[in-house]
Amino acid sequence: MQYTEQLDTEVKNLVSTKWGFLGKPWPEIHHRFNHRTVIKDMKGNTIDEIKEVLLNRFGFIPVFYFLTVLYGNVEYPGPYREIEKGLVLLYHMVSGGKDMHKVMPYATFYDLYKRFWITNYSELNKKVKQDLNGMFSSPRIRILASLINNPDGLKNVTLFIDGHDGPAVRTHVIQDMNEIITHVSVFKKCAVGNDGTMFIQMKLYNKKISEADCLGINGGYNLFIQKFKDNATDADYGFHDGNFLHPIRKEPGQKLTLNETHFNNKFGSFRSSIEAQFSMLGSKFERFNNNRAALQISDIKYYNIQFRVACILTNIWRFVDKYDIEVQPYHKLWYGKGFEFPSKKNKLDLVFSNEQKVNTEYNEMVEMQQKFLQLNMNQSIDMVIDSEEDADDNLLKRRRKATRGGQRNRQYDNSNEIEIIVGHVYTNNKYIFEVKWVGYDAMENSWLAIDKFNDREMLHEYMATHDIQL
Repeated sequence: MQYTEQLDTEVKNLVSTKWGFLGKPWPEIHHRFNHRTVIKDMKGNTIDEIKEVLLNRFGFIPVFYFLTVLYGNVEYPGPYREIEKGLVLLYHMVSGGKDMHKVMPYATFYDLYKRFWITNYSELNKKVKQDLNGMFSSPRIRILASLINNPDGLKNVTLFIDGHDGPAVRTHVIQDMNEIITHVSVFKKCAVGNDGTMFIQMKLYNKKISEADCLGINGGYNLFIQKFKDNATDADYGFHDGNFLHPIRKEPGQKLTLNETHFNNKFGSFRSSIEAQFSMLGSKFERFNNNRAALQISDIKYYNIQFRVACILTNIWRFVDKYDIEVQPYHKLWYGKGFEFPSKKNKLDLVFSNEQKVNTEYNEMVEMQQKFLQLNMNQSIDMVIDSEEDADDNLLKRRRKATRGGQRNRQYDNSNEIEIIVGHVYTNNKYIFEVKWVGYDAMENSWLAIDKFNDREMLHEYMATHDIQL
């Protein structure tokens, strides 16, 4: 009981100092582009299915972390809500990348994938390494967890190390006695990445393990322990044989004693928990279930960072479950329908769903008011079309003006050839829509009633996106 209370205290201290994201509101999005692209819904009801899968795999907090800490609050390619694009990137790892064309066009998804994983690689990789190594463990936590969880005779072991094979690549993973992954090595091609050399190249003595740790290893590593100790000494660290525990090796011509055989069996069973860790990762992320085709060499570093992200999210899931970390209402907002990062236009914190609705309505109203200020409809105070005849008259004026000014650059067979719907208002018990015409600039925009649209598909898509019902 004494150790359990101490461990709980250490975990609370760790969460309070390293899990700052838990108490932060959703970050305000910074718009890089000033455009009027209509936000689209993803194909069918795929985003709802994606949210359900992610909730079942991780719960609320790991997804909240991914969206607010890693994905961030900037605009990424694609005419969809930023939150939903972030969820799609996470779902890509969970699903193994299959059937992404059912969510959005492949070209759009690749632009999104490239911007997040490839263009953003250096900054993202730095953050991922920092959080994986610092968010979940400390020497005191590892020692206390070992005293609580380990079998007698093995309570000195605070960490395991083992190799993990991906498609044509290999990495080494370190796990503590809380089943938390604390470090992941760089992936190497299987042909060049054997246990011993990768173990030495990891330089674990360089602040990745403590001199108070004991590393449980298999027989493939023990021939390299002396090299590790020599390198650590050269780097001014003091590691010794007591920092390692491995199976007892049989000497040539001699049999193991019953006690030695019993120890090896007990130790082997003890180390099997790290194999269960790999199974857990594979069950949550199909991208890492070893059933994928071999990667190209150029893909390895991106596969590596994705594996580390998977480890972080799995760690968060374990931590939340093991230590009863409370889920706050704002952690759940990503699961709500139509939720988006707040923007500078928002005046309220998005915490509850009704507050989300207030912000949405506020933003839409401000946007509509700005469009009214920019209208060029003869500078008239009466800026509302009162009848369908007014809409027709306004269209004719626009066309005559374009012709007189030499701006008309093509002959229309269809007078209502619309490029995009940019806004709407509700007046006199009906909706009217501001439209931009193909071949004309925004100063020539017009207001149309519903029955003046020939492109009904564009109108219906806009109405569905803005929840307009007749």
